[in-house]
Amino acid sequence: MFTLRKLSTLLIAASLTVLTTVAWAQSGQYTALSNSNIRAQPTTQSAVIGGLQAGETITVVAEAAGGSWYQVELLDGSTGYIFGRLLQPPPEAHDMTTPETAEPTEDGRSPALEDAFVYFITPFDGDIIPGGQVWVRMGLRNMGVSPAGVDRRFTGHHHLLINVEQLPSMDEPIPADDNHIHFGRGQTEHLMQLPPGEHTLQLLMGDHNHLPHNPPVMSKPITIIVPES
Repeated sequence: MFTLRKLSTLLIAASLTVLTTVAWAQSGQYTALSNSNIRAQPTTQSAVIGGLQAGETITVVAEAAGGSWYQVELLDGSTGYIFGRLLQPPPEAHDMTTPETAEPTEDGRSPALEDAFVYFITPFDGDIIPGGQVWVRMGLRNMGVSPAGVDRRFTGHHHLLINVEQLPSMDEPIPADDNHIHFGRGQTEHLMQLPPGEHTLQLLMGDHNHLPHNPPVMSKPITIIVPES
């Protein structure tokens, strides 16, 4: 029987063996040039999780695999990957392909576009999670993902704030402790174990030096509940 424990084991194995670095791409609705498979990872060996018919549109959120694939958002909020040559970008989209270093703002922080935002794909606000094993999947719009230490304009990496009552200073590097989890390799998924109780989660982007951007790119806080066993 395929149990939740087996599913968790598969997810953990996938997170350990696959690390996909995504980068800036033109955001917006892309059009399929032909019938296209949507895959779980940016490789033709990966599982097919959906598809597009020629002429259908889909939201692209980032580039992957050196720009040869696009990370796309599905209708249920999950993400997948389509081979880049199968999609036509929108002419009005932001140009997010440049690798140029960003000029810092007056306060020394890296700039972000006004319409950049980060959000939780999972979990959802108000979720009740028996057992406390939480699969965090992080979404990002109008901004690229790059590892810590890589200074590329309009990019950053995720930080997960857990049960943080007061936001960290926007003028200093984001702390690194049990309540401030850094994803400095550019990860966009994380499996964690939480104890019983009510927990608050929030996402905050940081630049190559772990400084919040100007303006800050952060999600709304969400609350999840782990019931007593």
